[in-house]
Formats: sequence, structure tokens, C-alpha cells
Amino acid sequence: MNKDKERICLIGMPGSGKSTVGKLLSEKLKYSFFDTDEEIEKKEKTKIKNIFSEMGEDYFRSVETSIFDELMNKDKIVISTGGGLILKNFNKLRQSFNIYLYCNLDILIKRTSRNNLRPLLNKNKSLQMKNLFNERKEIYNNIADITVNATNPKNTIKEILKEINNDN
Repeated sequence: MNKDKERICLIGMPGSGKSTVGKLLSEKLKYSFFDTDEEIEKKEKTKIKNIFSEMGEDYFRSVETSIFDELMNKDKIVISTGGGLILKNFNKLRQSFNIYLYCNLDILIKRTSRNNLRPLLNKNKSLQMKNLFNERKEIYNNIADITVNATNPKNTIKEILKEINNDN
């Protein structure tokens, strides 16, 4: 399938490296980079964890969807999506080239334990991460155009560029 690569979305679990890889990939491709979580924080003028605690997840998802809709009108972009964006934007994602950054659960738990900024991972991180992982992995697999092991960001970029260039 030779899907248009003007809009590339990085999808995957919290901690899979979407923001890190997205910045590097956009530099390599000379594309604009957007992180949906950063865009939400700019628009709402507060941190995501505050949006979750004060307004709830439904409100957060609606803001996320409207920002994602705006971004999808642009060309030559790399979008680092929030881990849960796939839940409400599955059809919209059919319009982009989607790269699933896969990491094993242990690495995800280790990476997300470094801070407390993830609202869906606030109490028992490893159990919550395992539940999210099991809940979302099929959706990620179903919407992904390619899946790349994202354990090492530098290798991840090489792998993505190889895949993107092979497909042309």
C-alpha cells in the first residue's frame, strides 16, 4: 500500500518515544513537527494532568480531537499523538501514514515511571500500563502502516526512514 506520506502520525503507548522520535524524524524529513499533547497544553494554558483532574477525560479527548483535526489539514508534518488519540480518531488516522512505535511493557513502565505527568498512570503504574497496553495494542496494530521497535530512538529513526523510502 503506497499511502501518502505528507502527514505522518506516530502512534503508540505512553513512553514509547513518540515525541523524541517525532522531533528527530521531522528534522530528517524537513517536515514540521507537532506534539498533540503540547498543542493541547498551549491551547488550554495548563498541564494535561490538570485538564484530566479538573475537566475529565471526555473533555480532554474532545480538545485532543479538535486539535488533531486542525493538524490533519496541514501537509509535510510529523505528529506525535497522545497514547489514547487512537481511541476517538481511528477514522481520521486513515488519512495519515501511521507509524506504531512498539516497545515492550517493561521498557514502557521504566520510562513512564520517571515522572508523574501522565494522568492515566498515577497509582499502580505497572498494572495501569499493562491494562492500557492490552486495551490498545490491537487498535495500534490495526491502524499502523508500519510497526517499528522503539527501544532505541536512533535505531528507530533509521528503521523508519528505511521503511518510508522503501515504500516509494
